[in-house]
Amino acid sequence: MSRADQWLKGTIILTIAGFIGKILGMVYRIPLQNLAGDEGLYIYQQIYPLISLALMLSIYSFPSAISHTLSYELNQNAQARLRNASAVFYLLCGTGFVMGLSLFLLAPEIIELMGDPALLSAVRMSSLLFLLIPFTAFFRGWFQAMGQPAAVAWSQITEQFIRVIGIIVATILIAQNSTSLYTLGYVASLATMVGTIVAFALLLILFKQSRFRHQLSFGLPLTVSKKLVQSLMTGMIIYSLTHILHLLLQLVDIMTMVRGLEQFGLTFEQAKVAKGVFDRGNPLIQLGLVFGSALAFAIVPAYEQVSGQVSKLDERLAFKVTWLLSLSAAGGLVVIMPWLNPLFYQSSDGTGAIQWLVMLVFILSLLMALSVMLQAYQVRLQQLIGVGLLLVLKVSLNVWLIPIYGIMGGAIASVIASLLVLILCYIAWIKQSQLTNLLPFMIKATGFVLLMVALVSLFSFGLEAIGVLQEDQRWLLSIAVVLMCGLGAVVILSIMTKSKLFNTYERQTLSQLPQIGKWFKD
Repeated sequence: MSRADQWLKGTIILTIAGFIGKILGMVYRIPLQNLAGDEGLYIYQQIYPLISLALMLSIYSFPSAISHTLSYELNQNAQARLRNASAVFYLLCGTGFVMGLSLFLLAPEIIELMGDPALLSAVRMSSLLFLLIPFTAFFRGWFQAMGQPAAVAWSQITEQFIRVIGIIVATILIAQNSTSLYTLGYVASLATMVGTIVAFALLLILFKQSRFRHQLSFGLPLTVSKKLVQSLMTGMIIYSLTHILHLLLQLVDIMTMVRGLEQFGLTFEQAKVAKGVFDRGNPLIQLGLVFGSALAFAIVPAYEQVSGQVSKLDERLAFKVTWLLSLSAAGGLVVIMPWLNPLFYQSSDGTGAIQWLVMLVFILSLLMALSVMLQAYQVRLQQLIGVGLLLVLKVSLNVWLIPIYGIMGGAIASVIASLLVLILCYIAWIKQSQLTNLLPFMIKATGFVLLMVALVSLFSFGLEAIGVLQEDQRWLLSIAVVLMCGLGAVVILSIMTKSKLFNTYERQTLSQLPQIGKWFKD
């Protein structure tokens, strides 16, 4: 197997692991809301961005930066490699300690912004996660650098599975014993810590069994080069950009939405429930992001790791696939949301706002793909500016729109802020890549997606006419939603394989992908 094939296979394995993790992350929030209500979901979602930040750093950002740094170090002599690897580990521990301590000390100010003092213990418990993530992140980065993605994937799935089971069991006990719902936030952080500890134990076992274990040492480094520190810290920031976008939007919402909803005219208790209704859309967005950007993440990083640059043909293909799949996912979610919302959450509350929110699947998937490609051009400052702009726009629009339109204002604010940043990133990418003639594809692909949306809509109208779609019949809704999703998937797969949206090279590249590749072979 060539080095390119190894990297591609590894990327696909990690993408599948990420997809499984997102499914687990979506599924458990359904029984959580069903058992604890929208107020319980609100409490969990107020803590979730902090937990998610730790998980994102542990699973994606830090390991990617470490892998990049250690991959470079593999070209050095053995003594230098061991010394620098241990330096990376201790730098990571220091970073985790600073982040955890800062969150713990700033917890009172954070809950003041949230407008809910009862969340203090949950926020402080979540700060302890940052003390643990250096250990899992380092070994994941090391296994990635050694070309052993399966170890990383298993640790991710194990960590998520234990966290999900812990939260579900805790939610059941809290609901049965009429314990304060605020216990959910505390328990969620605790369950995540347990999952992280078990994942570290698994990684340690796999490390001891690895034939590469002698290439790593944890002795204290005598010196740490400025270049090594710069490379690691820069990598942590840049690799975080790809995964942090949706998290930033959620962080702004937890700081501004409750107070904005009170200005909208709701009481504090009503605002908490409304925020919980709004948060129904976040797990759907997270799942859609994995689906919408999966192939781009499989196509681009693998070839960049091997050659040091990305082929223009691969860039074009990654953009085209991400555009088609993410727009399809967003459009499909918009169409089925009137039925998906009561199926998952037992009511249609907030369907309009959630339909706006799921458009982020399209916008953020493209932003993530463009971020990966801009990294290949060493475009970093512009991306940092883009993230800062996203925050400023989201905060400003939340403060303006939520007191006027309620949770709908929050959804619109997320879409507008993200769309403006997407346009800027697209312009920067086109300038760097100098790719042309993408507009005809975007128009055709959008037309095909609208056709899919129309067909699924007509199908849903037919199901509604014969009485299949009834909000109080969840088993009928589940059948109907599966049928609608199946119809949409068949239409999009047919478009991808039968239309002329992709040229000969692109079809040949897609034909090498597992499972779906056979559909692109002549």
